[in-house]
Amino acid sequence: MTSDTQLHELLRGAAWLPEDVRRADRYAPVDEVPLGSGTTLFLVTVVGGPAHGRLLFAPAHADPAGRLTDAQGSEAFDLACVRLMAAGGRIPTARGGHVEFRGDGTEARAVSSLPFAQGWSSNSLSLLDIDGRPHLHKAYRTLGTEVREPELLRLMNGSGHTPRWFGDYGYVPPGGTGRLALGVVYTYTPGSGIDTPLRANLRALWPRLAGGATDAREPGGAGGTGGPGDLEELVREHLAPLAGPLRTARSFLGGFHEELRTRLGRGTPPPDYPVERALRAAEERYRALAERTRDGVGLPPAALEKAFASLASEIELLRTAFDTTGAYPAGPCHGDLHLSHLLWDPPRLIDISTPGTGPGEPGWDEQSPLQDLVALGRALEYFGADEAAYESARLLGVDATETMLASLDGGVGMPPRERSVLLLVFEAADRWRRRVAGLLLTRDGAEEAGGPDAALAGHGRRLPDEPLRRLLYLRRLLHELDYNFAHARPYHAAIDLRHAMALGLPSPLPLTLTTRT
Repeated sequence: MTSDTQLHELLRGAAWLPEDVRRADRYAPVDEVPLGSGTTLFLVTVVGGPAHGRLLFAPAHADPAGRLTDAQGSEAFDLACVRLMAAGGRIPTARGGHVEFRGDGTEARAVSSLPFAQGWSSNSLSLLDIDGRPHLHKAYRTLGTEVREPELLRLMNGSGHTPRWFGDYGYVPPGGTGRLALGVVYTYTPGSGIDTPLRANLRALWPRLAGGATDAREPGGAGGTGGPGDLEELVREHLAPLAGPLRTARSFLGGFHEELRTRLGRGTPPPDYPVERALRAAEERYRALAERTRDGVGLPPAALEKAFASLASEIELLRTAFDTTGAYPAGPCHGDLHLSHLLWDPPRLIDISTPGTGPGEPGWDEQSPLQDLVALGRALEYFGADEAAYESARLLGVDATETMLASLDGGVGMPPRERSVLLLVFEAADRWRRRVAGLLLTRDGAEEAGGPDAALAGHGRRLPDEPLRRLLYLRRLLHELDYNFAHARPYHAAIDLRHAMALGLPSPLPLTLTTRT
Protein backbone atom coordinates (compact mmCIF):
# COMPACT_ATOMS: atom_id res chain seq x y z
CA MET A 1 0.00 0.00 0.00
CA THR A 2 1.07 3.55 -0.67
CA SER A 3 2.43 5.48 2.30
CA ASP A 4 0.77 8.38 4.12
CA THR A 5 3.70 10.56 3.10
CA GLN A 6 3.14 10.00 -0.62
CA LEU A 7 -0.58 10.70 -0.28
CA HIS A 8 0.13 13.79 1.81
CA GLU A 9 2.36 15.18 -0.94
CA LEU A 10 -0.27 14.35 -3.57
CA LEU A 11 -3.22 15.94 -1.79
CA ARG A 12 -1.95 18.80 0.34
CA GLY A 13 -1.27 21.06 -2.61
CA ALA A 14 -4.21 19.99 -4.78
CA ALA A 15 -6.08 23.03 -6.12
CA TRP A 16 -9.49 21.32 -5.82
CA LEU A 17 -9.13 20.50 -2.12
CA PRO A 18 -11.79 22.17 0.10
CA GLU A 19 -10.36 24.16 2.98
CA ASP A 20 -11.69 21.80 5.67
CA VAL A 21 -10.01 18.83 3.94
CA ARG A 22 -6.78 20.78 3.50
CA ARG A 23 -6.63 21.25 7.30
CA ALA A 24 -6.40 17.49 7.91
CA ASP A 25 -3.60 16.11 10.07
CA ARG A 26 -2.86 13.50 7.41
CA TYR A 27 -4.40 11.38 4.65
CA ALA A 28 -4.47 7.62 5.17
CA PRO A 29 -4.80 4.98 2.43
CA VAL A 30 -8.00 2.91 2.50
CA ASP A 31 -7.55 0.83 -0.65
CA GLU A 32 -5.94 1.02 -4.06
CA VAL A 33 -5.97 -0.68 -7.45
CA PRO A 34 -3.74 -0.36 -10.54
CA LEU A 35 -5.76 0.77 -13.56
CA GLY A 36 -3.02 0.34 -16.16
CA SER A 37 -1.00 2.86 -18.15
CA GLY A 38 0.80 3.83 -14.95
CA THR A 39 -2.41 4.96 -13.23
CA THR A 40 -3.47 3.83 -9.76
CA LEU A 41 -6.85 4.49 -8.16
CA PHE A 42 -6.52 5.46 -4.49
CA LEU A 43 -9.25 5.65 -1.88
CA VAL A 44 -8.09 7.89 0.95
CA THR A 45 -9.58 8.88 4.27
CA VAL A 46 -9.08 12.25 5.96
CA VAL A 47 -7.53 11.95 9.43
CA GLY A 48 -7.96 14.81 11.88
CA GLY A 49 -9.30 18.29 11.28
CA PRO A 50 -12.88 19.40 10.54
CA ALA A 51 -13.31 16.88 7.69
CA HIS A 52 -12.13 13.86 9.72
CA GLY A 53 -13.42 10.61 8.24
CA ARG A 54 -14.27 11.99 4.80
CA LEU A 55 -13.46 9.58 1.99
CA LEU A 56 -11.63 10.88 -1.09
CA PHE A 57 -11.03 9.42 -4.55
CA ALA A 58 -7.54 10.21 -5.84
CA PRO A 59 -6.42 8.59 -9.13
CA ALA A 60 -2.71 9.25 -9.59
CA HIS A 61 0.27 8.65 -11.84
CA ALA A 62 3.69 7.77 -10.43
CA ASP A 63 6.74 9.36 -12.02
CA PRO A 64 10.07 7.47 -12.29
CA ALA A 65 11.04 8.76 -8.85
CA GLY A 66 7.85 7.36 -7.32
CA ARG A 67 6.25 10.79 -6.79
CA LEU A 68 2.48 10.85 -7.30
CA THR A 69 0.69 13.35 -9.53
CA ASP A 70 -3.05 13.83 -10.02
CA ALA A 71 -4.39 11.67 -12.85
CA GLN A 72 -7.95 12.99 -12.99
CA GLY A 73 -8.54 14.67 -16.32
CA SER A 74 -5.51 13.03 -17.93
CA GLU A 75 -5.88 11.22 -21.23
CA ALA A 76 -4.51 7.94 -19.86
CA PHE A 77 -7.00 7.91 -16.99
CA ASP A 78 -9.97 8.88 -19.18
CA LEU A 79 -9.27 6.34 -21.89
CA ALA A 80 -8.63 3.50 -19.46
CA CYS A 81 -11.96 4.15 -17.71
CA VAL A 82 -13.91 4.30 -20.98
CA ARG A 83 -12.37 1.06 -22.24
CA LEU A 84 -13.17 -0.75 -19.01
CA MET A 85 -16.77 0.55 -19.00
CA ALA A 86 -17.26 -0.64 -22.55
CA ALA A 87 -15.88 -4.07 -21.62
CA GLY A 88 -17.72 -4.32 -18.31
CA GLY A 89 -14.63 -5.03 -16.24
CA ARG A 90 -14.10 -5.75 -12.55
CA ILE A 91 -10.68 -5.17 -10.98
CA PRO A 92 -9.73 -6.54 -7.52
CA THR A 93 -8.23 -4.06 -5.07
CA ALA A 94 -5.27 -4.46 -2.71
CA ARG A 95 -7.48 -5.05 0.34
CA GLY A 96 -9.98 -7.50 -1.11
CA GLY A 97 -12.58 -5.19 -2.57
CA HIS A 98 -13.08 -4.44 -6.23
CA VAL A 99 -13.80 -1.62 -8.66
CA GLU A 100 -16.72 -2.45 -10.93
CA PHE A 101 -17.09 -0.92 -14.40
CA ARG A 102 -20.40 -1.13 -16.23
CA GLY A 103 -21.65 0.30 -19.52
CA ASP A 104 -24.55 0.39 -21.94
CA GLY A 105 -22.95 -2.01 -24.41
CA THR A 106 -21.33 0.61 -26.62
CA GLU A 107 -18.03 -0.69 -28.01
CA ALA A 108 -16.15 2.65 -27.97
CA ARG A 109 -14.02 1.86 -30.99
CA ALA A 110 -12.42 5.34 -31.18
CA VAL A 111 -11.79 7.40 -28.04
CA SER A 112 -9.83 10.63 -27.80
CA SER A 113 -9.59 13.70 -25.59
CA LEU A 114 -11.16 17.03 -26.56
CA PRO A 115 -10.17 20.52 -25.36
CA PHE A 116 -12.29 21.50 -22.38
CA ALA A 117 -12.11 24.28 -19.81
CA GLN A 118 -14.08 22.85 -16.91
CA GLY A 119 -13.92 25.93 -14.67
CA TRP A 120 -14.15 25.43 -10.94
CA SER A 121 -15.85 22.23 -9.82
CA SER A 122 -15.73 20.04 -6.75
CA ASN A 123 -15.42 17.10 -9.15
CA SER A 124 -13.13 16.38 -12.10
CA LEU A 125 -14.63 16.89 -15.57
CA SER A 126 -13.07 16.09 -18.92
CA LEU A 127 -14.45 16.02 -22.45
CA LEU A 128 -13.99 12.97 -24.68
CA ASP A 129 -14.84 12.03 -28.21
CA ILE A 130 -16.30 8.53 -28.24
CA ASP A 131 -16.98 7.31 -31.76
CA GLY A 132 -17.54 10.84 -33.03
CA ARG A 133 -19.83 12.00 -30.22
CA PRO A 134 -18.70 14.23 -27.32
CA HIS A 135 -19.03 12.80 -23.81
CA LEU A 136 -18.26 14.09 -20.34
CA HIS A 137 -16.26 12.03 -17.86
CA LYS A 138 -17.10 13.10 -14.33
CA ALA A 139 -14.90 11.64 -11.58
CA TYR A 140 -16.01 12.35 -8.02
CA ARG A 141 -13.47 13.75 -5.58
CA THR A 142 -15.48 13.15 -2.40
CA LEU A 143 -17.21 9.79 -1.98
CA GLY A 144 -20.35 8.81 -0.13
CA THR A 145 -23.67 7.05 -0.46
CA GLU A 146 -25.29 10.41 -1.28
CA VAL A 147 -23.60 10.39 -4.72
CA ARG A 148 -26.40 8.79 -6.77
CA GLU A 149 -26.00 10.55 -10.10
CA PRO A 150 -24.52 7.57 -12.02
CA GLU A 151 -27.36 5.29 -10.95
CA LEU A 152 -29.94 7.96 -11.77
CA LEU A 153 -28.49 8.49 -15.23
CA ARG A 154 -28.52 4.73 -15.80
CA LEU A 155 -32.14 4.39 -14.69
CA MET A 156 -33.23 7.43 -16.74
CA ASN A 157 -31.23 6.43 -19.83
CA GLY A 158 -33.18 7.06 -23.01
CA SER A 159 -35.87 9.18 -21.33
CA GLY A 160 -34.81 12.36 -23.13
CA HIS A 161 -34.81 14.29 -19.86
CA THR A 162 -31.22 13.58 -18.86
CA PRO A 163 -28.00 13.02 -20.84
CA ARG A 164 -27.51 9.54 -22.30
CA TRP A 165 -25.62 7.28 -19.92
CA PHE A 166 -22.54 5.61 -21.42
CA GLY A 167 -21.28 3.90 -18.27
CA ASP A 168 -19.97 4.32 -14.75
CA TYR A 169 -17.66 2.75 -12.20
CA GLY A 170 -17.79 2.26 -8.45
CA TYR A 171 -15.91 0.85 -5.50
CA VAL A 172 -17.20 -2.20 -3.65
CA PRO A 173 -15.34 -2.69 -0.33
CA PRO A 174 -14.24 -6.07 1.03
CA GLY A 175 -17.28 -8.15 1.88
CA GLY A 176 -19.27 -6.73 -1.02
CA THR A 177 -21.50 -4.43 1.05
CA GLY A 178 -22.57 -1.28 -0.75
CA ARG A 179 -21.15 0.43 -3.80
CA LEU A 180 -19.62 3.91 -3.82
CA ALA A 181 -19.82 5.81 -7.11
CA LEU A 182 -16.38 6.85 -8.40
CA GLY A 183 -17.22 8.25 -11.82
CA VAL A 184 -19.63 8.34 -14.75
CA VAL A 185 -19.48 9.02 -18.49
CA TYR A 186 -22.48 10.52 -20.30
CA THR A 187 -23.17 12.37 -23.50
CA TYR A 188 -22.26 16.02 -23.52
CA THR A 189 -25.29 18.21 -24.14
CA PRO A 190 -24.25 21.58 -25.55
CA GLY A 191 -26.22 24.52 -24.29
CA SER A 192 -26.53 26.83 -21.33
CA GLY A 193 -28.49 26.92 -18.12
CA ILE A 194 -31.74 28.85 -18.06
CA ASP A 195 -29.98 31.49 -15.98
CA THR A 196 -28.17 32.67 -19.14
CA PRO A 197 -31.19 34.06 -21.06
CA LEU A 198 -32.72 35.27 -17.80
CA ARG A 199 -29.63 37.30 -16.96
CA ALA A 200 -29.54 38.87 -20.40
CA ASN A 201 -33.23 39.73 -20.18
CA LEU A 202 -33.09 41.31 -16.73
CA ARG A 203 -30.01 43.36 -17.57
CA ALA A 204 -31.74 44.62 -20.70
CA LEU A 205 -34.64 45.80 -18.50
CA TRP A 206 -32.57 48.30 -16.50
CA PRO A 207 -32.19 50.91 -19.26
CA ARG A 208 -35.94 50.78 -19.82
CA LEU A 209 -36.66 52.08 -16.33
CA ALA A 210 -37.32 55.82 -16.40
CA GLY A 211 -34.09 57.69 -17.04
CA GLY A 212 -32.10 54.49 -16.53
CA ALA A 213 -33.32 54.83 -12.90
CA THR A 214 -31.00 57.78 -12.40
CA ASP A 215 -33.78 60.33 -12.01
CA ALA A 216 -36.43 57.91 -10.79
CA ARG A 217 -38.82 58.59 -7.98
CA GLU A 218 -40.36 56.08 -5.62
CA PRO A 219 -42.45 53.37 -7.28
CA GLY A 220 -46.04 54.48 -7.43
CA GLY A 221 -45.18 58.18 -7.20
CA ALA A 222 -45.34 60.81 -9.89
CA GLY A 223 -42.69 60.41 -12.57
CA GLY A 224 -40.52 57.32 -12.89
CA THR A 225 -42.48 54.48 -14.44
CA GLY A 226 -45.82 56.12 -13.75
CA GLY A 227 -46.86 53.69 -11.02
CA PRO A 228 -46.98 49.97 -10.17
CA GLY A 229 -49.33 49.19 -13.04
CA ASP A 230 -46.99 50.70 -15.59
CA LEU A 231 -44.02 48.85 -14.11
CA GLU A 232 -45.97 45.59 -14.12
CA GLU A 233 -46.90 46.06 -17.77
CA LEU A 234 -43.31 46.96 -18.66
CA VAL A 235 -42.03 43.76 -17.04
CA ARG A 236 -44.70 41.64 -18.71
CA GLU A 237 -43.94 43.09 -22.14
CA HIS A 238 -40.19 42.85 -21.61
CA LEU A 239 -40.38 39.15 -20.70
CA ALA A 240 -42.67 38.26 -23.60
CA PRO A 241 -39.83 36.83 -25.77
CA LEU A 242 -38.98 34.34 -22.99
CA ALA A 243 -42.58 33.34 -22.22
CA GLY A 244 -42.52 30.45 -24.69
CA PRO A 245 -39.16 28.97 -23.59
CA LEU A 246 -40.13 29.30 -19.92
CA ARG A 247 -43.45 27.51 -20.47
CA THR A 248 -41.60 24.82 -22.45
CA ALA A 249 -39.19 24.37 -19.55
CA ARG A 250 -42.12 24.10 -17.15
CA SER A 251 -43.73 21.40 -19.28
CA PHE A 252 -40.37 19.62 -19.51
CA LEU A 253 -40.08 19.57 -15.70
CA GLY A 254 -43.52 18.00 -15.46
CA GLY A 255 -42.48 15.25 -17.85
CA PHE A 256 -39.24 14.72 -15.96
CA HIS A 257 -41.04 14.21 -12.64
CA GLU A 258 -43.52 11.82 -14.23
CA GLU A 259 -40.67 9.84 -15.79
CA LEU A 260 -38.90 9.70 -12.41
CA ARG A 261 -42.06 8.45 -10.74
CA THR A 262 -42.52 5.74 -13.37
CA ARG A 263 -38.92 4.55 -13.64
CA LEU A 264 -37.83 4.85 -10.02
CA GLY A 265 -41.13 4.08 -8.33
CA ARG A 266 -41.83 1.08 -10.57
CA GLY A 267 -45.57 1.53 -10.12
CA THR A 268 -45.43 1.63 -6.32
CA PRO A 269 -47.91 4.12 -4.82
CA PRO A 270 -46.07 7.15 -3.43
CA PRO A 271 -45.58 7.20 0.35
CA ASP A 272 -46.81 10.02 2.53
CA TYR A 273 -44.35 12.85 2.96
CA PRO A 274 -43.16 12.85 6.63
CA VAL A 275 -44.41 16.36 7.37
CA GLU A 276 -44.17 16.10 11.15
CA ARG A 277 -40.55 14.96 11.04
CA ALA A 278 -39.66 17.63 8.49
CA LEU A 279 -41.40 20.39 10.45
CA ARG A 280 -39.70 19.30 13.67
CA ALA A 281 -36.30 19.37 11.93
CA ALA A 282 -37.05 22.85 10.58
CA GLU A 283 -37.99 24.07 14.04
CA GLU A 284 -34.78 22.69 15.54
CA ARG A 285 -32.72 24.36 12.84
CA TYR A 286 -34.55 27.63 13.39
CA ARG A 287 -33.75 27.55 17.11
CA ALA A 288 -30.07 26.82 16.47
CA LEU A 289 -29.87 29.70 13.99
CA ALA A 290 -31.67 32.07 16.34
CA GLU A 291 -29.18 31.20 19.06
CA ARG A 292 -26.27 31.82 16.69
CA THR A 293 -27.47 35.35 15.96
CA ARG A 294 -26.94 36.27 19.62
CA ASP A 295 -23.21 36.32 18.94
CA GLY A 296 -23.63 38.71 16.03
CA VAL A 297 -23.39 37.71 12.39
CA GLY A 298 -22.58 41.04 10.75
CA LEU A 299 -26.19 41.85 9.81
CA PRO A 300 -28.55 44.62 10.96
CA PRO A 301 -30.12 43.61 14.31
CA ALA A 302 -33.53 45.00 13.34
CA ALA A 303 -33.63 42.88 10.18
CA LEU A 304 -32.54 39.78 12.08
CA GLU A 305 -35.21 40.32 14.71
CA LYS A 306 -37.96 40.83 12.14
CA ALA A 307 -36.86 37.88 10.00
CA PHE A 308 -36.68 35.45 12.90
CA ALA A 309 -40.05 36.60 14.22
CA SER A 310 -41.51 35.89 10.78
CA LEU A 311 -39.85 32.47 10.67
CA ALA A 312 -41.33 31.59 14.08
CA SER A 313 -44.78 32.69 12.92
CA GLU A 314 -44.45 30.61 9.77
CA ILE A 315 -43.59 27.51 11.78
CA GLU A 316 -46.70 28.00 13.94
CA LEU A 317 -48.90 28.58 10.90
CA LEU A 318 -47.59 25.41 9.30
CA ARG A 319 -48.14 23.37 12.46
CA THR A 320 -51.76 24.50 12.50
CA ALA A 321 -52.17 23.84 8.78
CA PHE A 322 -50.84 20.29 9.04
CA ASP A 323 -53.05 19.59 12.06
CA THR A 324 -56.14 20.32 9.99
CA THR A 325 -55.26 18.65 6.70
CA GLY A 326 -54.57 15.15 5.50
CA ALA A 327 -51.51 13.40 4.11
CA TYR A 328 -49.33 14.72 1.31
CA PRO A 329 -47.84 12.34 -1.27
CA ALA A 330 -44.09 12.24 -1.70
CA GLY A 331 -42.37 11.65 -5.02
CA PRO A 332 -38.88 11.53 -6.55
CA CYS A 333 -37.22 14.75 -7.64
CA HIS A 334 -33.92 16.18 -8.88
CA GLY A 335 -32.93 16.94 -5.30
CA ASP A 336 -30.82 20.10 -5.58
CA LEU A 337 -32.08 21.98 -8.61
CA HIS A 338 -30.41 25.27 -9.55
CA LEU A 339 -31.07 27.47 -12.56
CA SER A 340 -27.80 26.34 -14.14
CA HIS A 341 -28.87 22.67 -13.85
CA LEU A 342 -31.87 23.26 -16.12
CA LEU A 343 -30.54 23.56 -19.66
CA TRP A 344 -32.96 25.36 -21.91
CA ASP A 345 -31.78 24.94 -25.49
CA PRO A 346 -33.07 22.21 -25.65
CA PRO A 347 -34.36 21.45 -22.12
CA ARG A 348 -32.27 18.90 -20.25
CA LEU A 349 -31.38 18.35 -16.58
CA ILE A 350 -27.88 17.79 -15.24
CA ASP A 351 -26.25 17.15 -11.83
CA ILE A 352 -29.13 15.07 -10.50
CA SER A 353 -28.94 14.31 -6.78
CA THR A 354 -32.21 12.54 -6.02
CA PRO A 355 -32.39 11.72 -2.28
CA GLY A 356 -33.56 8.13 -2.93
CA THR A 357 -33.54 5.97 -6.06
CA GLY A 358 -36.38 3.59 -5.22
CA PRO A 359 -39.03 2.48 -2.73
CA GLY A 360 -37.63 1.26 0.55
CA GLU A 361 -34.35 3.14 0.19
CA PRO A 362 -33.34 5.86 2.66
CA GLY A 363 -34.62 9.27 1.60
CA TRP A 364 -37.32 7.89 -0.72
CA ASP A 365 -40.24 9.29 1.29
CA GLU A 366 -38.67 12.66 2.19
CA GLN A 367 -38.72 14.16 -1.28
CA SER A 368 -41.31 15.77 -3.52
CA PRO A 369 -41.47 17.22 -7.05
CA LEU A 370 -42.50 20.46 -5.33
CA GLN A 371 -39.05 20.47 -3.75
CA ASP A 372 -37.51 21.14 -7.17
CA LEU A 373 -39.91 23.98 -7.91
CA VAL A 374 -39.29 25.55 -4.53
CA ALA A 375 -35.54 25.28 -5.17
CA LEU A 376 -35.95 27.08 -8.49
CA GLY A 377 -38.08 29.72 -6.79
CA ARG A 378 -35.36 30.29 -4.20
CA ALA A 379 -32.75 30.42 -6.96
CA LEU A 380 -34.79 33.14 -8.66
CA GLU A 381 -34.88 35.07 -5.37
CA TYR A 382 -31.10 34.98 -5.15
CA PHE A 383 -30.77 35.81 -8.81
CA GLY A 384 -33.11 38.81 -8.79
CA ALA A 385 -31.80 40.29 -5.55
CA ASP A 386 -28.18 39.90 -6.64
CA GLU A 387 -28.78 41.60 -9.99
CA ALA A 388 -30.75 44.41 -8.29
CA ALA A 389 -28.03 44.98 -5.71
CA TYR A 390 -25.34 45.30 -8.38
CA GLU A 391 -27.42 47.52 -10.68
CA SER A 392 -28.44 49.92 -7.89
CA ALA A 393 -24.84 49.94 -6.62
CA ARG A 394 -23.61 50.80 -10.11
CA LEU A 395 -26.07 53.68 -10.37
CA LEU A 396 -25.22 55.01 -6.92
CA GLY A 397 -21.47 54.47 -7.11
CA VAL A 398 -21.32 52.26 -4.01
CA ASP A 399 -20.56 48.63 -3.17
CA ALA A 400 -23.29 46.04 -3.81
CA THR A 401 -23.17 44.91 -0.18
CA GLU A 402 -24.31 48.41 0.81
CA THR A 403 -27.36 48.29 -1.46
CA MET A 404 -28.19 44.72 -0.47
CA LEU A 405 -28.18 45.59 3.23
CA ALA A 406 -30.13 48.79 2.53
CA SER A 407 -32.82 46.72 0.81
CA LEU A 408 -33.63 45.07 4.13
CA ASP A 409 -35.32 48.20 5.46
CA GLY A 410 -36.15 49.87 2.16
CA GLY A 411 -33.26 52.29 2.33
CA VAL A 412 -34.46 54.15 5.43
CA GLY A 413 -31.88 56.80 6.20
CA MET A 414 -30.67 57.16 2.62
CA PRO A 415 -31.00 60.54 0.87
CA PRO A 416 -34.30 60.73 -1.08
CA ARG A 417 -32.78 60.45 -4.56
CA GLU A 418 -30.57 57.49 -3.66
CA ARG A 419 -33.45 55.80 -1.90
CA SER A 420 -35.74 56.22 -4.91
CA VAL A 421 -33.14 54.53 -7.13
CA LEU A 422 -32.78 51.62 -4.70
CA LEU A 423 -36.55 51.16 -4.37
CA LEU A 424 -37.23 51.30 -8.09
CA VAL A 425 -34.50 48.85 -9.05
CA PHE A 426 -35.42 46.29 -6.37
CA GLU A 427 -39.14 46.68 -7.10
CA ALA A 428 -38.54 46.08 -10.80
CA ALA A 429 -36.40 43.01 -10.00
CA ASP A 430 -39.07 41.62 -7.68
CA ARG A 431 -41.83 42.08 -10.24
CA TRP A 432 -39.63 40.55 -12.93
CA ARG A 433 -38.82 37.57 -10.69
CA ARG A 434 -42.47 36.94 -9.83
CA ARG A 435 -43.39 37.01 -13.51
CA VAL A 436 -40.60 34.55 -14.37
CA ALA A 437 -41.73 32.26 -11.54
CA GLY A 438 -45.28 32.39 -12.85
CA LEU A 439 -44.18 31.32 -16.31
CA LEU A 440 -41.76 28.65 -15.11
CA LEU A 441 -43.38 27.23 -11.99
CA THR A 442 -47.18 27.50 -12.03
CA ARG A 443 -49.91 25.36 -13.47
CA ASP A 444 -50.97 27.68 -16.30
CA GLY A 445 -47.69 29.56 -16.68
CA ALA A 446 -49.47 32.88 -16.59
CA GLU A 447 -49.66 33.96 -12.97
CA GLU A 448 -47.16 34.99 -10.35
CA ALA A 449 -45.62 32.38 -8.11
CA GLY A 450 -42.76 32.07 -5.73
CA GLY A 451 -42.16 31.65 -2.04
CA PRO A 452 -43.98 33.81 0.44
CA ASP A 453 -45.24 36.39 -2.06
CA ALA A 454 -47.24 34.04 -4.26
CA ALA A 455 -50.38 36.15 -3.96
CA LEU A 456 -52.81 35.42 -6.74
CA ALA A 457 -55.83 37.56 -6.14
CA GLY A 458 -59.05 36.37 -7.69
CA HIS A 459 -58.52 32.62 -7.58
CA GLY A 460 -60.51 32.41 -4.35
CA ARG A 461 -59.25 29.02 -3.25
CA ARG A 462 -56.40 27.29 -1.52
CA LEU A 463 -55.17 24.19 -3.23
CA PRO A 464 -54.32 21.14 -1.12
CA ASP A 465 -50.53 20.99 -1.52
CA GLU A 466 -49.91 24.58 -0.37
CA PRO A 467 -48.83 23.69 3.22
CA LEU A 468 -46.25 21.21 1.89
CA ARG A 469 -44.92 23.78 -0.56
CA ARG A 470 -44.56 26.31 2.27
CA LEU A 471 -42.80 23.75 4.45
CA LEU A 472 -40.37 22.88 1.67
CA TYR A 473 -39.72 26.58 1.10
CA LEU A 474 -39.06 27.09 4.82
CA ARG A 475 -36.64 24.17 4.94
CA ARG A 476 -34.74 25.39 1.88
CA LEU A 477 -34.48 28.92 3.23
CA LEU A 478 -33.25 27.73 6.64
CA HIS A 479 -30.68 25.46 5.00
CA GLU A 480 -29.30 28.33 2.93
CA LEU A 481 -29.35 30.76 5.85
CA ASP A 482 -27.46 28.23 7.96
CA TYR A 483 -24.88 27.82 5.20
CA ASN A 484 -24.44 31.56 4.78
CA PHE A 485 -24.06 32.10 8.53
CA ALA A 486 -21.55 29.24 8.79
CA HIS A 487 -19.45 30.57 5.90
CA ALA A 488 -19.64 34.23 6.98
CA ARG A 489 -21.50 35.39 3.87
CA PRO A 490 -23.53 38.39 5.08
CA TYR A 491 -24.35 39.53 1.54
CA HIS A 492 -26.08 36.24 0.72
CA ALA A 493 -27.59 35.93 4.20
CA ALA A 494 -29.18 39.36 3.63
CA ILE A 495 -31.04 37.89 0.64
CA ASP A 496 -32.34 35.13 2.92
CA LEU A 497 -33.45 37.66 5.54
CA ARG A 498 -35.14 39.78 2.90
CA HIS A 499 -37.43 36.89 1.96
CA ALA A 500 -37.74 35.49 5.47
CA MET A 501 -39.32 38.76 6.55
CA ALA A 502 -42.20 38.11 4.14
CA LEU A 503 -43.10 34.83 5.91
CA GLY A 504 -45.42 34.23 8.83
CA LEU A 505 -48.61 35.57 7.28
CA PRO A 506 -51.80 33.63 6.51
CA SER A 507 -51.84 32.34 2.97
CA PRO A 508 -52.94 34.89 0.36
CA LEU A 509 -54.71 32.12 -1.53
CA PRO A 510 -51.84 31.22 -3.87
CA LEU A 511 -52.17 29.05 -6.89
CA THR A 512 -50.11 26.02 -6.08
CA LEU A 513 -46.85 25.30 -7.79
CA THR A 514 -47.27 22.23 -9.91
CA THR A 515 -45.19 19.76 -11.85
CA ARG A 516 -48.08 18.74 -14.05
CA THR A 517 -48.50 20.23 -17.47
